[in-house]
Amino acid sequence: MASGDGSVGQGLLSLWLLVLLIGFVCWIPLHLHGPVCRGSVKVGPLDDLPLNMRHGAMVKGIESMSESAAAKAYRHYTIWPALVAVSFLLSPVITTAIPRVTWLFLPLIGFVTILAAARTNGVSRRLIEVNATLTACLLVAAYVFLSATWAEDPGTALGKGALLTGVLLISFATSRAIPQLDQHQLRIAAIALSIGTFVAALFVTFELLTDGAITRLILNSVTLLQRPNPKHGTINNGQITYLNLSRAFNQNVTILVFNLWPALLALKSVIRSRGSIFTGLLFAAVALAVFLSEQQSSQVALVVSFVVFCLSWLWRGVIRSLAALWCLAFALVLPIDFLAYDANLHMAQWLPNSFRARVIIWEYTAERFFDHPWLGVGADSTRAMKEQRRSEKTAEQPPGFIYPRTIGSHAHNIFLQTLFELGVIGAILMAFAGAAVALRMSLLRIEAQPFAAASFTAFMAIASFAWGMWQTWLICGAAILLIYLLVGGNVAAGESRVDVKTANDRGDLASHPEVGREPAKTERLP
Repeated sequence: MASGDGSVGQGLLSLWLLVLLIGFVCWIPLHLHGPVCRGSVKVGPLDDLPLNMRHGAMVKGIESMSESAAAKAYRHYTIWPALVAVSFLLSPVITTAIPRVTWLFLPLIGFVTILAAARTNGVSRRLIEVNATLTACLLVAAYVFLSATWAEDPGTALGKGALLTGVLLISFATSRAIPQLDQHQLRIAAIALSIGTFVAALFVTFELLTDGAITRLILNSVTLLQRPNPKHGTINNGQITYLNLSRAFNQNVTILVFNLWPALLALKSVIRSRGSIFTGLLFAAVALAVFLSEQQSSQVALVVSFVVFCLSWLWRGVIRSLAALWCLAFALVLPIDFLAYDANLHMAQWLPNSFRARVIIWEYTAERFFDHPWLGVGADSTRAMKEQRRSEKTAEQPPGFIYPRTIGSHAHNIFLQTLFELGVIGAILMAFAGAAVALRMSLLRIEAQPFAAASFTAFMAIASFAWGMWQTWLICGAAILLIYLLVGGNVAAGESRVDVKTANDRGDLASHPEVGREPAKTERLP
């Protein structure tokens, strides 16, 4: 009977999620304003044309039995919005479902965006122009390459340097291409991103409530995908019968939090009437998935980013403060780690075991920092050193310690790991690079900056408590976050320009809030 009740409950839940999905997808197009296409060929209802032009347009449509030059131009014009829509729809869904493929979707999104921009406005030299932000980031990559000469595993360090360089170049070129897209393509990308994030949230929620039913079905159907890792699940008679949700879906939830604020910005920018309903629904869907999970780092990130989001509407200096906080974190991480250990937080029974273990890892890693304070032990050397010590079995575990006094596979803190692996020099470079990216967000329009501040806060919070800084999916996921954020920011800027033009056509330009305002600077990151 219990099993039957569970099946009925899962069926009702699936039906409820399906209704939400259909409603969300169907209602968004109904509340979009403006003609379908705002490009060189205007495609919309005849009511959008002046009265004296409607008759001529109807006559031309009747008389033109063959394809006109404008239709030929529009044919190739519609291909790129379709490609943009598909890439921005599938990207949040698939990367949330399978976070380890973020490395695939980052260049895919960049490729589609750059080609669509080139098709619209031609190839611009600005795609390869270097600014201060890119220079600061490339200096970090160059130092990572240099650290390979003294790293525990030089080959791995060189690979991480190449990964970081590639991600920076793709992100930079894509950020320069996004403002070159026309408003129609940007709106389509924003709608696709919002829907994709919502679908991804429903997927994670369904998986958490059904013990990973879809994931187990796929893994059991494809034998090659089964990995009998005792950390993540149990395999009996060739079938996965149990998934450890506290580990199996941590990455999924992290990507979902990364995508939340850019998707909310995109949704807010394309929907004006009843926009708060849809943004609230999207936020609730993501929040439900996050708090159903056991990924406490993402839960903290969601709460803190929401507080920063609200504060950003009241105080415009939040982004500058975040840039300063990023730099300050490199200076404060060591004393904070020592204080937490001295306060016996690693022995506190009321704290989660994962946090108690982190306190031990943080304190021991902070001690080992002073062995190589200036240059560090080399990029991604923590993992290699951990494997060596595991094989030697030299770590001690005093009574009451939930974890041995040794380093982890990574430091579970981007600031501490940077100091330990790249030293003071690398930490200074990382501080400047992160601050430059944060300050670059202040070039977004005023209404987009709270979403940017919340996005930066979410990444900073997650990177302070979880994951290793060299994990490929995490680096690519953060880069995709910036691309999504730029799409929403540029849509917001474009919609404001359209509103000003509409007010001018109606003769009430003087009363429009954008009039008299300082023109928005071009939204480009990094």
